[in-house]
Amino acid sequence: MKFGLFFELEVGDAGYTERDIWHNGLTQIEHAERWGFDSAYAVEHHFNPGYSHSSCPEIFFAAASQRTKTMRMGTGVQLLPIEHPVRTAERIAAIDILTDGRYDFGVGRGAYALEFTTFDKPHAQGETKDLNRELFFECIDIIKKCWTEESFTYDGKFFQFPEPIRVVPKPVQKPYPPFYAACGSPDSFTLYPSKGFHIMPQTAVTPLDQMSKTLPASFEAWKEAGNDKKLGPLQVNCLVPVHVAPSREQAIEQMREYEMWYYARLVEFFSPKTEEEKKLVPEGAARFWENPNWDYVYDEKMVICGDPDDVIETIREYEEAGVNRLMCQFQVGGMPHTMVMESMKLWGKEVIPVFEKR
Repeated sequence: MKFGLFFELEVGDAGYTERDIWHNGLTQIEHAERWGFDSAYAVEHHFNPGYSHSSCPEIFFAAASQRTKTMRMGTGVQLLPIEHPVRTAERIAAIDILTDGRYDFGVGRGAYALEFTTFDKPHAQGETKDLNRELFFECIDIIKKCWTEESFTYDGKFFQFPEPIRVVPKPVQKPYPPFYAACGSPDSFTLYPSKGFHIMPQTAVTPLDQMSKTLPASFEAWKEAGNDKKLGPLQVNCLVPVHVAPSREQAIEQMREYEMWYYARLVEFFSPKTEEEKKLVPEGAARFWENPNWDYVYDEKMVICGDPDDVIETIREYEEAGVNRLMCQFQVGGMPHTMVMESMKLWGKEVIPVFEKR
């Protein structure tokens, strides 16, 4: 099991400014490397005031790259259907250079309706979901060509480059940074591993036992495609809000308010608002908006919260499910920076060593 950080860059209601939350995040990354965390990831979201001020995570990691030496960094995830793939390829190659080849390219199809309407792209659900998926994979195809071919033309459904283009810079990692994909719809747990993408599920909106039922098929799809031989083991990076304190009672008391603020924002921005929209939710997908309360989130292990022994026990359940890296969201819902740092330090001292010794 590996341990990374995860950032939404929430400003929340705690009185922090955008400047505060970005700089706090950079400080957390810098200290996390010393405390045994191996990675840091951040979302790309747009038009989510309070909840997420992370519209350009590659800029955030450009700064973090100069404060770290070993940590991997990456998007969790880049929203490919709303961006031009050549510009995406250029920016990610640049950040791979700045990190000296420590960048993971997390990609996704998007979920928030306003992003699609604003950028005039097909939504990932409903009548345009198949078109969105076609656009997504065409973007992937173009990005790979940008990174591996000296020059190329392209004649696709969405993009055409009749004159040869020579895209620079090229990434440090060869042939390109590893791909990670967000798993939202149930079929994505097999589709993406079959195509050589590591996966990024999340228990922030999905009960652990529900997610665990989908992962065996992911490993099987990875193996059947021969990716275990070409790319090594499947990496399962799971996003989960976390908090550890000296006692279980203290951890719960400290986290509950901030987690439920965060959960309410997930419901606000990403849940279906009408009966018609609810009908579009794929069968088997988590219906997280139906239980917006702490007992549900805590009991279903959609957070990891408690004293070090509690946390270690829950992490072992994640391991048994097939997760091999936790993307730990310590900075959740505007939680005070000092409280976040105390939790991260305790996690590094009491939790990570238990899993390093095995």
